[in-house]
Amino acid sequence: MKITWIRCRSYDEARDFCRIIYLHEWDGKPFYWGKANNSFFGGGRREKDGLKASGRYNAGYRHWIEGCLRHGGALYIGRLDDEAIAHIDEIENYLIHTYGHEMNTRVTSPISDFAIQHEGDIPLSISAFQKG
Repeated sequence: MKITWIRCRSYDEARDFCRIIYLHEWDGKPFYWGKANNSFFGGGRREKDGLKASGRYNAGYRHWIEGCLRHGGALYIGRLDDEAIAHIDEIENYLIHTYGHEMNTRVTSPISDFAIQHEGDIPLSISAFQKG
């Protein structure tokens, strides 16, 4: 399975991604992991690329996300290959459990140990963990 990471530097860069895992990172550490499986990351209700859905973070969250990004936070979007999309819930839980978090509330031990290939703008919290 493969996750291709993209660092988004604004709400607008992230808003149209769907069927993804995302990471809010602070000081190179995972702050919050999430997924936008049957939704877009941001924006209102719309149809695009065969998905008719709302944004996980609608426009009312824009100021908060922009503020975090401008003051030290980082936002990473993880595009999943087809195999990973089929296991998105388990992958999200695996990432939370493996790399840590500060604000996730639903954390359980992973059912499986996944072999995940990370590519692209790999978050520091993942790349530092892999080297360490």
